[in-house]
Amino acid sequence: MIQSGDHYEIRSQNSNLIYWEQGEFPEWTALSCLRAFPTAPAGHGVEPHYHDNDEIWLFRSGHGEVWVGDQRYDVTPNTAVYTPLGVVHRFQMFEPYENTAIVTSLEGKKRPLHLVAAHHGHPVPTAAGFVIPGSANVGPIADPGSRCPLSELREITFSAGELLAEKATFDRHEHWIVTQGSIELTLGGVITSLHEEDVVLMRTGGVREIGAQSAGRVVLVRERKSKSNT
Repeated sequence: MIQSGDHYEIRSQNSNLIYWEQGEFPEWTALSCLRAFPTAPAGHGVEPHYHDNDEIWLFRSGHGEVWVGDQRYDVTPNTAVYTPLGVVHRFQMFEPYENTAIVTSLEGKKRPLHLVAAHHGHPVPTAAGFVIPGSANVGPIADPGSRCPLSELREITFSAGELLAEKATFDRHEHWIVTQGSIELTLGGVITSLHEEDVVLMRTGGVREIGAQSAGRVVLVRERKSKSNT
């Protein structure tokens, strides 16, 4: 199910299975995909690769390690990883883990796959990537650099009946994806229940209020404020 209005789009889990597909999300958001993945087994990882777009991961649970370029980082719960177009990256997890993934629109040759230097040519990095350790990922990103489209990416744990977001008009695009439990979203005077892996994309200028229907977790994504973020 996809439900949309002037300032939002809601996608149920069954309508949010895209990754590389282009033009599925509203044109006003910098995101081309926002998906929550359930638990994967220990030992899982990906080979060194790069993309024709930006990719952003939020490791919601588990421990492991990630490489951005030649730099290695520890992965702990709530670790955010930003890899811009052309930056080689990989990860290896030592425990079962959950992940949320974001990608932006394809650029250049627009190849929708993992690109490996030996087969696809050496990449040309567009900007520096970064990693935010889980323990430090408690609010807005301190320095998103020149290219990262996000100002905030983190998971929030909530209790039943808790008010997660007061009624307000937001000044930048804001997105929520449920990873456990359920929430009640009031948007444009319409009340909607969101459950696991449901996502809401909200455009600058909308009015929303969010409360918890049951205990659980949700990933909060905020885009950077810009002239085009309207």
